Amino acid sequence: MNEIISEIINTIKGSSTLLETELALETVFQRIIQELLSTAFKQIDLELLHDYKEQGYEIDSVPNRTLQFTFGTLEFARHRMRKKGEKSVIPFDKAVGLKPRIRQSPLVEMKAAKIASDGTYRKAEEAINLLTSFSLSHTTIHTITQKVGETIQEWTETAPLQDERPLKEKKRIPVLFIEGDGLMLTKGKEKKRPEIHRVQFHEGVEYKGKQKRPVLINSKMFESTVSSKEAFRRASLWLENIYDIRQTIVISNSDGGSGYDKDKFHQIIGKCQRHEHFRDAYHVNEKIKKRMYFDKIMEKKMRHAVRTYDFNLVETIVATTESRIKRNDEKANEYKEELSKLKAYLERNWASLKPLKMRDLTINKGIGVCESNHRPYSYRMKRQGRGFSAKGAGNIAAIISARKNGTFLKALTDKTPELLAELQPEFQGAVRAALKKSKSRPSIGVKIGRVANYGSSSSPMGQLQKLFS
Repeated sequence: MNEIISEIINTIKGSSTLLETELALETVFQRIIQELLSTAFKQIDLELLHDYKEQGYEIDSVPNRTLQFTFGTLEFARHRMRKKGEKSVIPFDKAVGLKPRIRQSPLVEMKAAKIASDGTYRKAEEAINLLTSFSLSHTTIHTITQKVGETIQEWTETAPLQDERPLKEKKRIPVLFIEGDGLMLTKGKEKKRPEIHRVQFHEGVEYKGKQKRPVLINSKMFESTVSSKEAFRRASLWLENIYDIRQTIVISNSDGGSGYDKDKFHQIIGKCQRHEHFRDAYHVNEKIKKRMYFDKIMEKKMRHAVRTYDFNLVETIVATTESRIKRNDEKANEYKEELSKLKAYLERNWASLKPLKMRDLTINKGIGVCESNHRPYSYRMKRQGRGFSAKGAGNIAAIISARKNGTFLKALTDKTPELLAELQPEFQGAVRAALKKSKSRPSIGVKIGRVANYGSSSSPMGQLQKLFS
């Protein structure tokens, strides 16, 4: 310990600025941790050999192994044991639970996947190299992220089936919101553009902090790059596992795109007290804007008519707009066709356009959140020259959803047992044995004393004092 303190003091003494001191100490601490842990592993490894020697094993070799930990890269040696007629074994690796050809610790993989779900792999590489004492290439981060994403997707499929709750233990809530929407991505090497099909449900909105920031209550997000049907199926597994909605009012909302009709929501809801479906207001306004682009004045009036839920007024506005089209306009037929399509769209979806305040419900907020919750996915996977395969996009989206749902760690520990694997008894025994041998009595230094003489220097005690002085 004194040597370490002396090295730290000398490092500080040899630095001229605080920045230079911190950079130098970072290197010193990293080396010290590596040396101490490597020495500790070596002592434990030696203790593990005794049991194997008693079983007839002999030392075959002492190979090195390199592992990336969050505190840095560690290279350490351990013994390989061999016995005639048996496969060779490395006691240390077996006792700790280290698999062959693994270069990163589980914690490193978890953190790398989290960082990569927020930015590109190259940005994740830069962040790790800058903020940690170890380094990972962008290709390694890509491999780790895809592996973690596949694990999470598998867990999302199987977890609700393995943890079936009795009906009396399921949550009973007055209102449940369910929304669905799709997010188109830039294609990679595949011919077809991948699409993230998303379904999410929540129990309402609460406002937190001084700024009264709206936060969804118990929100759960599910996704699939296969189809909207697959996304609905995943959501239904968790919906059935968590809730008893027989006495619940279920409010669904979508833009009405392919795969997101009212009946798709009703299929996963099943029996409930009441199901109210809404057509997303943003997409309705966009549809009106698209169809009535040639008459901005009447477009504004049409939005008002839909907002006030007055279909007679809608028909009047359609007729008035048509009358405002000049006969000699070369695009007159095109404008009339657009009006006809808009009227058919509104008529087809009119029941879903009824405003929330007109439906005799106890709530007035909570719908229209799926579009805004695209952001974690779109910010990560859209533009900036990014292209994805359906499989790759699905794996990243699964990580984002798991983080938002608060199930990221649970998914990995359930599907990757080695993350929570307990240390083997022989390892713990070796640690205790190494600990006993490493114990030492603290030094109290050299004791200094003198012979007391209360008589003359010629007395026996005086002569003895002269011998030691």
